[in-house]
Amino acid sequence: MACIAFECTKINLPGSEALKTTLQIKNMDAERRNEFKSIATRRQLFGEGRRAFTLTELLVVLGTLGVLTLVLFPAFASNQSASSKEFQCLNNMRQLGLAGCLYANDNHDRLASNNDQYPAPGVSKSRNWICPFGTSLDWSSSQKNTNTLYLTVDSPISGTALFGNYLVRSVTVFVCPADKYLSAQQQIFAAAGWSSRMRSCAMNGAFGDGSKYYGFDTDGNPSPGHVLMPLYYNAKKISDLHSPAPSACWMIMDEHPDSDDDTVMFFDPAAANGHGTSFTELPGSLHNGSAGMVFADGHSELHLWKGRITTQPVTYVAPGSKPLIVSGDSASQNDLTWLAQHTPAN
Repeated sequence: MACIAFECTKINLPGSEALKTTLQIKNMDAERRNEFKSIATRRQLFGEGRRAFTLTELLVVLGTLGVLTLVLFPAFASNQSASSKEFQCLNNMRQLGLAGCLYANDNHDRLASNNDQYPAPGVSKSRNWICPFGTSLDWSSSQKNTNTLYLTVDSPISGTALFGNYLVRSVTVFVCPADKYLSAQQQIFAAAGWSSRMRSCAMNGAFGDGSKYYGFDTDGNPSPGHVLMPLYYNAKKISDLHSPAPSACWMIMDEHPDSDDDTVMFFDPAAANGHGTSFTELPGSLHNGSAGMVFADGHSELHLWKGRITTQPVTYVAPGSKPLIVSGDSASQNDLTWLAQHTPAN
């Protein structure tokens, strides 16, 4: 039987290269489709054989997270709340400081009138930075403790609150956000939605004209309290603030709720030498021992007090019943010194 031999010859058919290229592209497309499959599909492809969490284990993890949340969240929320109140207090003070600066700018450098309760002869109290006619606070159920009209009033009969127009009649800026104090008699205000009295702040007694118990009467004679504060100095214009400079003179400050009566707060400049013996009134300390304040140049800050007398708790009693003598409390004496050093002097 004869064998027939065949010779294999490579034949290049037309279009074979194009066909090869097309097949390669299709293979690449298939590979790409596999690469970009959904996460769920890929998990199915590659997750086989892996052990999943059991229901019990998931419940244990969720329970642990729940306990941690209950333990940590109150502290976190408290810190956030305190920080928020401090920020709001500083913002309130900045607005009050701006109102004071704008008033002086519109009135030839004169500071707003700032009357205390002293009935100085020949002095009209109808115009005051707030609370005309010397309206003051106490712990009684009197309407004056929550009547915000005193803060923005502008009337021939009720007087004029000079800051009112500069604050667009806003009344919330006068209350420290940390002030939540109402006496037992004032719980009727709480039922009406009040959480504090209408005001927490007071102006530096050395600022502005008006009646001043520690200053001088209009006839030039000393007022009754001047003998107790012979170095008292009254700055009636921004340009009168020279010792210290406006950037170091506090203008408005939160006052201790028990000391907060009229809209004026006095500190004896003589105590700047570090030998002061007692407070006339107490500064506020509602921000963990700090008080919000604004200076005559318009900047605001929180200042931390360190003395036991300075930061004493609210007791709903008048200032005369509170210990204001700093003897034996060096930290409070330092606080008093700071306040005196940042009060206008001649």
